[in-house]
Amino acid sequence: MFELNGSPYSLNDNVTEKLLEEIHQLEKRVDLFRHQGILTAKTLKRFYGEKRFEQVAESNAIEGSTLSVGETELAVLKGVTITGHDPGYTRDAISLDKALQRLGKLAQEPTLTNIEQLKEIHELILGDRKGSGLFRNQPVLIRGSHHLPPKTWQEVMAQIEDWEKWSLDNANTSAIIRTVVLHAWLAHIHPFIDGNGRCARAISNLELIRAGYPSIIIKKKERDRYIDAISRSDSGGDLSDFFELFLSKVNNSLTGLELSAKEAQSYSPTQEKLRRVQEKRLNIWHTSVTLLIKLIEHELESILSDLKGKSHIKVFEEPLELDDYIKLCSGSNVPMTWSFIINISIPSLEPLERLAWFGHRSTAMYQHLRHREEGGPSIFWSIKNSQDYPPWIRNDKFSPEYIELTTIQSSGDEWYAMNKDGTIERVQTIQLAKKMTNDLVNQIITPQSCRVGKVL
Repeated sequence: MFELNGSPYSLNDNVTEKLLEEIHQLEKRVDLFRHQGILTAKTLKRFYGEKRFEQVAESNAIEGSTLSVGETELAVLKGVTITGHDPGYTRDAISLDKALQRLGKLAQEPTLTNIEQLKEIHELILGDRKGSGLFRNQPVLIRGSHHLPPKTWQEVMAQIEDWEKWSLDNANTSAIIRTVVLHAWLAHIHPFIDGNGRCARAISNLELIRAGYPSIIIKKKERDRYIDAISRSDSGGDLSDFFELFLSKVNNSLTGLELSAKEAQSYSPTQEKLRRVQEKRLNIWHTSVTLLIKLIEHELESILSDLKGKSHIKVFEEPLELDDYIKLCSGSNVPMTWSFIINISIPSLEPLERLAWFGHRSTAMYQHLRHREEGGPSIFWSIKNSQDYPPWIRNDKFSPEYIELTTIQSSGDEWYAMNKDGTIERVQTIQLAKKMTNDLVNQIITPQSCRVGKVL
């Protein structure tokens, strides 16, 4: 299994081929930066200056911090304890910022990621708190996980030494593969009493920066997806979800760096007004999606109660950001943005799982709406991939009733829905929820093969 030998992880040949192709495309973009001299000091300063406090705020937010990006900047630059927040969050912000600043210098050193660097980063992250820079000598439990990390100091050391050995033995392995393996493995070992997540995310960025990639930011809104991917890697060593997440994050960061390499645009009052209008439209979109989800939940509860079945909808927090919304409105692609996952189970029948995600409207939908609205996002559907990678694949055949859903600002309580035969109709939200729910339950009661799908 290529470079994963010597680690607790493995990938089948089908997954390996697809991963290596995606990684190869990202490496080509990084090489282009290097060879054309685009990565000037000015570009890097602009990019990292914009991301510095967001990096700190988001990483700490995954662990519970309530500081915004602006409050984090104030805490770091002024040392101010922010009113209304736990004083510890200010301390955590200052400490993590120091650790991330140190990464830039460590990345310039020829030494590969090792135990010494890991302990130094952890010591900076925890500051003067107990256990700073020290591997634990007592068992820990990971909140929300069934995984039990090594219990004793001896067990921790044995596994962390294997972690270091893999790092040193795989010097020529792709930086993205190293990033994913070292991050997941570190989270699996959980070698410290506290600060494991922040430390693993910092190590990931150390790997990427050292190889010429921009740093990545895993956001609080992606916490559930991130934790789920780690949990899956803990169970059987499956890294497919983790790879998918990291590849999308690296792609996002490279796109951001490419934009920073362009000459800065001057402030435009007209553009600012347009942005505010688009922000209002995005809020309407989120409200419409939230209402649809609640109605689906209600309908499922009503239907499944008679069948003694259960359902759960996992909603991803604020899944669509303004910049991505603007791109979708212009017809541009954005990385697959998860909205919600529907899980349904009925006794003695195969369970059903569907992922709803946002993408730009199809050509047919755009043409249908072009006299009413320029562009916007649509909801599409994916099923679990039986071949492991990517973890989800689009398959319109198994979408709930409709293969594409969108709404426009002036439509009120209505959606435009594309049937599986390509026709488009207007549907009230309550009727949409009923039709989708009925179709989902029927797919369980009358199952079909879900093996063939269009890879996203």
